[in-house]
Amino acid sequence: MLAVSFVRAFVGAREELAGARAAEAAGDLDAAIERFAYALRWYTPGAGAPVEAADGLQAIAARAEASGDRDHALAALRRLRGGMRAVRSVYSPFAARMASVDDAIARLTADAQIALGQPTLRGRNRDQLVADHRALLALDATPAPGWSLLVVLAFAGWVIGGFLTIGRGLDAEGRRVAGAFWRWAGLTAVCFGLWVLGLLSA
Repeated sequence: MLAVSFVRAFVGAREELAGARAAEAAGDLDAAIERFAYALRWYTPGAGAPVEAADGLQAIAARAEASGDRDHALAALRRLRGGMRAVRSVYSPFAARMASVDDAIARLTADAQIALGQPTLRGRNRDQLVADHRALLALDATPAPGWSLLVVLAFAGWVIGGFLTIGRGLDAEGRRVAGAFWRWAGLTAVCFGLWVLGLLSA
């Protein structure tokens, strides 16, 4: 199942990347941004397509900003930001890019507010707007990697411990096997407790 999932994600990323490049070549930036974002979200460790997709989104954003197309620049950067955060697990493969992408989004969002003359300006200058948007982007409710790993491992231990408690802790007549039952039941209880702790702390 893991192998099938890996292959599906790997192939899906390549297909979306090819579609994104075709859309970009045809001048359909909206479709290109969407398909680059999908390719990025089909992330698998070691695969090149998601990284190329992230590069593609950054390139679209840079060209759009240079040409004054703020809408497409923001769309590409926001999809890039969402994709980079969506593929995080116990580690973050795009951690080195996150700060610069957030900086660019904050800057462009502030410029868009000023250009529209929105009432949310409330007398703030550009620097203040950029700083406020950057502070909002810095808020991150993603669970800590350590607690997330604990949740996964404790859940696996809980399930395995339950099977072992039944399979090795009980005999054919359903009577407890001295020592084995309490050993595996204890493991199950500890893992369950750690799983709940991880869920509450993550």
